[in-house]
Amino acid sequence: MKLDKIITLANVKTEMAFTAMVRSLRATGCHLPVWVIPYDDNTFKLPENCVWWEVQEVITWVKANNMWPAFRKIQCLTTTNYQFVDSDIIFLKNPEEFLKDYTGFITSCTHWSNPGETITDETLPFFKNKSSTWPKLTFNSGQWACDERLYEIADLKKFCENNYKETLFLNTKIYKDQAGINLLVNHTDIEVTNLTLPPINMNSTWAGDYADANSFSNFESRDKPYLIHWAGTPVNNDKYINSYLFSFLEPHHKSQFLDMQSHSKKKSVIRSKLKEIYRIIKH
Repeated sequence: MKLDKIITLANVKTEMAFTAMVRSLRATGCHLPVWVIPYDDNTFKLPENCVWWEVQEVITWVKANNMWPAFRKIQCLTTTNYQFVDSDIIFLKNPEEFLKDYTGFITSCTHWSNPGETITDETLPFFKNKSSTWPKLTFNSGQWACDERLYEIADLKKFCENNYKETLFLNTKIYKDQAGINLLVNHTDIEVTNLTLPPINMNSTWAGDYADANSFSNFESRDKPYLIHWAGTPVNNDKYINSYLFSFLEPHHKSQFLDMQSHSKKKSVIRSKLKEIYRIIKH
């Protein structure tokens, strides 16, 4: 696959994580433009070779239907030749070089071992019908790469409004964007390749697999994946895998970053409890 851009999602609250991500990307030798989808209206001044990517038709539609703001990233499915990453990612290798021999839809997470957050009761029958080994098709919606356009905007909106409404349209604040994007991608004919599965068997990209001394020592001694994604892993210190993130930030930003992470963790706990209550009521 020939990448021509990196796409991410950010607002002022994630500016420091975004800054670390871009700096890590440049440190690998990758100088592709970074297209930034605004998570909301709280934008900030971008560094050189980064631009806000605002597809107003998608943004207006997401707002009008009171959907989870991160669902804006579905506009990625209307373009080609890109690597998408959430802002809580550090690149360890140049994605241009690393992905050049792959085609289609490329994932690099281990959600196949715990796919519960990637499907809903509504979408599970679809996945089971598609493949008896359906977990291998699931992925974390915070990182993927693709060289094909999967939808035109009109077709994307029409599909969401007329199919799997609970997942795609009505309850995105419960499911966020992950279940919807997994469904939208797998509802096309594109081949999904997960680099952490055979025959590639790349090491995990999830920071949670390297969050203590023993696991991090193993990470240091083996071939590293091309990126690390925190994806909900607490960042409450600068030890072990977190040291990679903090190496791309000024020292005086450390305490500020940790304070923001602590606040985000509390909100995440509340959301998890609300999601569990919703599931109990539904069943």
